[in-house]
Amino acid sequence: MFRNLLVSIVFFIGPALLMFIARNMVLIGMAWLKHRHKKELEQKIIDITPIHNHRHPNWFVIIVVIISMICAVTVFMELQHSDDVVPQEYVPAYTDDAGNIIPGHWQPKAPATD
Repeated sequence: MFRNLLVSIVFFIGPALLMFIARNMVLIGMAWLKHRHKKELEQKIIDITPIHNHRHPNWFVIIVVIISMICAVTVFMELQHSDDVVPQEYVPAYTDDAGNIIPGHWQPKAPATD
């Protein structure tokens, strides 16, 4: 259960980071194009218009949170379905009575006896 929560957190943070990275790359590209266009015009006008320092719009943050929550909940719900998983245990390599080397392998776990 704890592992499932950690994986779900990764699937929440991952899409959010990717979306913010993609948005910032687009903004950097647009800023570069704008700067390139300004250099072509090369006018000496000083602009004293106040700049709004709000880095990203609220709707973008809401969309990021919704998509991340959908990914995290979907992964968590899928990880909870362990009906089709057969519990197994790893048997390390060993030598049998005849001296043959038996490589390590997975085998179904024996049912627990109380």
